[in-house]
Amino acid sequence: MANTKNEKNPQSTEEIRGMTLLLEMEYADRSIRGQGTGFFVAHDKIATNCHVLLEATKVNAKHIETDATYTIEGIIAFDTKNDLVVLKTTDEGISFQLSDSDMVKSGETICVLGYPEEEKQCQADGTLIGFLNHGRRIRFKAPVGPGYSGGPMLNSEGEVIAVIHGSKNKRGDGVAIPSNTLKALLAETENVEVEPLSTWQRRLNVLVLTVYNLYEFGRWFRRTRFILRCVWDVVKGTFYSIRASKKHTSGNYESAIAIYDKIIASKLIPLLKRVYAARGMAKSELGNYQDAIEDVNEAILYDTEYYKGYFSRGHVNRVHGKSKADQGNTKEAQRLYQEAINDYTTAINLNSKEAKIYNSRGWTKYLLGKLETEAENQVEADILFHEAISDSEKALQLELKNAKYRSAFYHTRGAAKAALGDHKEAIEDFNECIRLKPKKALYYYDRGLSKQALQQEDSESDFATAKELDPHLKTSKMRKSCH
Repeated sequence: MANTKNEKNPQSTEEIRGMTLLLEMEYADRSIRGQGTGFFVAHDKIATNCHVLLEATKVNAKHIETDATYTIEGIIAFDTKNDLVVLKTTDEGISFQLSDSDMVKSGETICVLGYPEEEKQCQADGTLIGFLNHGRRIRFKAPVGPGYSGGPMLNSEGEVIAVIHGSKNKRGDGVAIPSNTLKALLAETENVEVEPLSTWQRRLNVLVLTVYNLYEFGRWFRRTRFILRCVWDVVKGTFYSIRASKKHTSGNYESAIAIYDKIIASKLIPLLKRVYAARGMAKSELGNYQDAIEDVNEAILYDTEYYKGYFSRGHVNRVHGKSKADQGNTKEAQRLYQEAINDYTTAINLNSKEAKIYNSRGWTKYLLGKLETEAENQVEADILFHEAISDSEKALQLELKNAKYRSAFYHTRGAAKAALGDHKEAIEDFNECIRLKPKKALYYYDRGLSKQALQQEDSESDFATAKELDPHLKTSKMRKSCH
């Protein structure tokens, strides 16, 4: 039990049952120091504000009164909208009891704990004024300042009713986050993996909060510089993105990657998740699969709801799987294809209106089905071919205009129909592919294969056209396509 008194601030509660901690931050620039407050909400969990941890390279937690230190493992839950984060510790402490913040009333006496001074914990007594933002914040009157952020607000029974967020104005009005919001966050901490501080700081919503804090708490000249920098970053980022996209689309992956490197080095926050996803796809086309996976995982880390991150990872796994299949490593190829299908499915769950994702998943199912056929697992293969047809048909329903995409979607359906032995309908799909994109050699080659299977005399004409359009066309059973 921690019961801390301060001579300047008389105790306003009968008993303080919990441990409040001084959080000291270390930064890359060692001349800069920062501190805030945290408190135990479970024997191995500390609550504080997100903004307390922004840009810190390390966090040290200690209880000044007992001289005890606590090792921070990492982050297990956070809510940037409400500026709350829960830290996991390897050491145990005494937790506070969380009260029902919906039951607090205006005029209620409150007590706030924090560390505005490094050498001692301070206790500020005050009064609860009321709620703000439809109950999402509590407004209070108490002499709090820098260092109190992340500290607990207690009622007369020593229970936590809110977490200090910051000052509202120069008159001393403060703003706090209700304890019920913290309770909801704590409910998410069961069986959750610990995330390192450095990884958490790279999440997009955390980066956005970092930028907001630089603006919100800077002086006028810092704000002006910040706004001008943002405008310049948008202009520069747009220019870079257009150049990179053109290089990528044309197949000049090395040049595209060089431009992506510049964007990432510039830390253009609005573009980071998109650029990491695109750079990962470009690297996979060059066979650099390990770096490609790291990039697409970085895109997902920035935003776990970003469907293109999962789409890109699916692409990387599919291309890598194709490489393994070409090398004869069937088992590894099957694993990578299945991971790609899982990623495409996640992307579809996040955005069910994107035609390309359905087709990519369908093409990957087709490739996996071909491996199952070679392994003489024809039942499993036929299921995959039928699912590939279903995915390509969904893509065709969603994309009604773009000839490039529709030709690819017809090709997936045609290839799957051919694999099922339905060469007549496959030829109809390949005819549509050629009508939409008459310069694609692969379409003629695949139509030639289906014609050959039906013993049609003009199959050789298609093979000749394919060879003329692309003398280097790969004609293996699982060749690379435009998908």
